[in-house]
Parts: sequence; structure tokens; C-alpha cells
Amino acid sequence: MERNEAILDSIKRLDAVWTVLHNLENVGFEAYLVGGCVRDMLLGKTPNDYDIATNALPEEVQSIFSRTIPTGIRHGTVSVLQNGERIEVTTYRREKGYRDARRPEEVEFIASLEKDLARRDFTINAIAMDRQGKVYDPFYGKSDLLERRIRTVGNPAERFQEDALRMLRGIRLATVLDGQIESSTWEAICLYADRMIMISRERIRDEWNKILLSDVKTGMQWLIRSTLLGSIFPRLQEIDTEIWLRAGDCSNRLSEQADIRQAALFWRLGIDRHVAASVLRDLRQSKALIRSVLAIMEAIPETDPLAWTEATWAAYLFQYGQDPVFRALQVVGRAHPEREDALIARFHQASAVQPLWSSAELPVSGQDLIDKLNIPPGPVVGQLLDRLVQAVLREPALCSREALLAQAAVEYRRQESNPRQDDGR
Repeated sequence: MERNEAILDSIKRLDAVWTVLHNLENVGFEAYLVGGCVRDMLLGKTPNDYDIATNALPEEVQSIFSRTIPTGIRHGTVSVLQNGERIEVTTYRREKGYRDARRPEEVEFIASLEKDLARRDFTINAIAMDRQGKVYDPFYGKSDLLERRIRTVGNPAERFQEDALRMLRGIRLATVLDGQIESSTWEAICLYADRMIMISRERIRDEWNKILLSDVKTGMQWLIRSTLLGSIFPRLQEIDTEIWLRAGDCSNRLSEQADIRQAALFWRLGIDRHVAASVLRDLRQSKALIRSVLAIMEAIPETDPLAWTEATWAAYLFQYGQDPVFRALQVVGRAHPEREDALIARFHQASAVQPLWSSAELPVSGQDLIDKLNIPPGPVVGQLLDRLVQAVLREPALCSREALLAQAAVEYRRQESNPRQDDGR
């Protein structure tokens, strides 16, 4: 998305948020921005989304706005649809009796903003802001944010027993903010790390993906020291710490895209694509991400591309595709920066003269072979087309209809005269 479009989208969201805040206040309710959006705004960043806390009950929120969705109404959350945006509005609440290290057994709606903030995970997420921009910060989260300090609201042991994912979130926040974890909070993370086994893979995946797009090596250091790395990648626990750190460093050098960074990490860990596929499936990654990561890994060359012939480059680009090859060469180049410019230049040079990107680009079809050369339909037609592709990749000058029909005729006669040549015997 272009920068000006992103700015316009941000303004549109903010207008919708301010309208929701105004409408709640206009009928006598309190309404505050809370959580990550306030944290981001204080850091000078544009939030991805905005959450509102209010003393209005869910049914009262629904009565104020014409278009709402009862997103999590049992826990007090109603999504308000305003100006084409979806804004989550949640009633102040207190939670009790957490089960399975995640979900509270009892939710009580309350009238106190401070008590609502007291149930949150970290002080930097327990800051509220009203429509005039006034900040409410009963747990000194703003000073922690300025110091890049990750500290739980209240007793860290209680916070992590309520929801074990908070430990991984704390590491993610420390990684993203390039901060430190307060000592008692860190001790509790290390003490309760084994509770992560109770957390769904999907929730763990979401936190990992955010670490992957920040400072991967720093994240690795926190994860290794806390033993939480094993909660993310249980199949890879035998890999040495130093190998993880080197892999994280390699991943860090690449653009902030999950597929290329994950592929680089796995490649530097020395695991093959089959293990990688199992690990990604275990982590409940999307099929699209898994396909992209595996395509990049598969395209990473085993020999030196700078020593390849034109024909080898053509076959390589045809087999793996332009985009996976480019990403694979970026991975290799960032691991060996003294060769990166030469690799990328050679890629562009080879791409510019690539004779075929797919068999569909051949100027002859299977039907042409049947009609023009009287070749009977069947497997032999597909075999001939494959040979024509390989011939063009070796000799691009052959890529014309006349030349390929002539080549196919020669290949067919050769096969007819020596049928055992192609049946593997």
C-alpha cells in the first residue's frame, strides 16, 4: 500500500474511533482508548487497531449504535461498525477463577476504569486515554514505556497463572521495543515456563510471527534463556543454542516478511524442507505461508550459482520460479554478504533472457503434435513436450513453432526406433 493510502486509512479509522468515543460520552458514559493502541500512540506509532473500554454495559452499547456485532458479549465485548470501520468496545470488567491457564470462569462487569486496567497483563498495556488525549496511568506504565521496561500489573506469578501466553507476549514486547524485562517478571517467566504447554498452538503462533518480524536474534536470546523456545518448536529442541542464534542473526538481515525470514531460519538451522513442513504445520501456520517457506527453501542452491552456465540458470529458474528463486538468493546473499550483489545481479541477468517460465509458454501444444505430426494421443505426447521444454532451456534459439515441431518429429522417430529408451529398462 502506498504511504498516502496508509495515512488516509489511518485517519479514517481514527475518525471512526473518535466518533464512537464521542457517542458514548454524549449519553453519559465513560469511554477510553486502552491497551496496545495507547502504547503505540505514546511511542509515536500508528496503531493497527483501536480498543475502547467503557462503563456502558454491552446491551447499552448495542442500543447506542445502529450497527453492532456481539463479538464476545459474554465477556463484555461488542464490535461497533462505524464509517466502514470495526471498533471493539468492551465493558469494564473483573475476571476470576482462570482455568486452563487462559480463560476466566467468571467475568464481572464493574464501573471502575482503574480496576479494569488492574486485570491487564503489563503496565505498558494498562494505560488509558480519553478523547481529549488525557492519559490515565495508575500503574506507571508510561514511565515503563519510556524506559522500555516490561513489567506485569501486580504480582507476575498471578498474571502468568491467569494466562500463560502472557509470558511469551512479554518476551515479544521486550523484543519489539528493544527493552528489558523487570527482574520479578523475568523470574516468574522462567518459573512458570512449563505452563505454556496449556496454550493453544494458534495463540503461540501469533506471538511467534510478531517476533519473527522484529529482532529475531534478540527474541531468540530471550526465548532460549527462558526455555520458551521449546514451546514454539518442540521438534527442534536438540539444536544447539549457538546454531539458533546464528540462524536468528541471518533471519534478521532479511526484509520483514514472515516467509523469507522463516525460510532463512530453517535453512541456517540445517533442517530439510520435510521437517520444516512438519514444524510449520505443528505451529498451525497458514497453508499459504507453508507453501511459500518451502518454495524458498527448495530453491536455495546447493552449488555456486556464480559458476553456472546459461543453461543451468534457465533450468533453475524454470524449475523453481522467479519469485522463490529471488527470495532464495536473498537468503544466501545475506548469509554471505560479500557475494550478495553478484548473486542478485546474476539473477537479474538470467531472468532478463529466460526463454521459458512455464511449459504453457511453449509455442507448440500437445494438440499440435497430434495434428501436425500424427502422433497418437497418450503419455508419449507429454513426454515429448517435456523434452521440448528441456531443449529450449538448453538452446533458446529453438523456441519457435517451426523449430519445435521439427525437433519433436526427430525425438518421436528416435523414440519409435528405440522404445526401451524411455520406459526405464
